[in-house]
Amino acid sequence: MTPEDVNAQSWRQNGQRQLERGYMSPIPQQIAWGPWDGVGPGDAALGNITGKRLLDIGSGAGHHAVHLAQRYGARIDAIELSPTQHERAVTHHGHIDGVAFLLGDMVTHLHQAQPYEGAYAIGSLPYLDPTRSLPALRGGLLPGAPLVFSALHTNLHGTPL
Repeated sequence: MTPEDVNAQSWRQNGQRQLERGYMSPIPQQIAWGPWDGVGPGDAALGNITGKRLLDIGSGAGHHAVHLAQRYGARIDAIELSPTQHERAVTHHGHIDGVAFLLGDMVTHLHQAQPYEGAYAIGSLPYLDPTRSLPALRGGLLPGAPLVFSALHTNLHGTPL
């Protein structure tokens, strides 16, 4: 089993637990790039995204994509590998204009999609094989398009890695 397979299995299990609990993250007022509210650049890290077509990598329950679509009129393709996380997103937010929830592998999707005007990943990009993901992103983004992502820099106890 590859590290990406282990990651996908973990997110399937997490999504299943959230489905069973009926839990849905609230739509944020601002992007939190890590687990600490009010820390970091918020939406500003993305630049001017008004009306732009973006890719949300590892979109989970979809609440960040919904926030950006509603606040900025961005058109978001929110791609998620976990079927249970995708189910959560579609069940709660499938009716939201400006967001398309996609189930599948980001790399495969990028090989078939028109290039994006930007992409973002909140904690998900470090779990993808960079030898697959980075070349796909290079070809899947328009020249000069931003790729903004966050990566957890501490362990579960808050100790820096």
